[in-house]
Amino acid sequence: MEAPWKAGDTVSAICPHCSDLVTAQYAHRSVRIPRTRLSVRHVLVSVCPTCDAMLALPRQSMAQLREVSVGK
Repeated sequence: MEAPWKAGDTVSAICPHCSDLVTAQYAHRSVRIPRTRLSVRHVLVSVCPTCDAMLALPRQSMAQLREVSVGK
């Protein structure tokens, strides 16, 4: 089993905004849930170092988003 990601960990990813291969870093951000007005604070996401765009959510962050969306 793979160890969970932590803030500061890095991963290679292709940024759809920059159209380039970047070394993304995991950080805590606020995430807005589409088609709702809900915003979840302190969610771990991977971030492009060039344009500061959110690239992906690790599996461990999905439970945090599900918990908020169930209570809406």
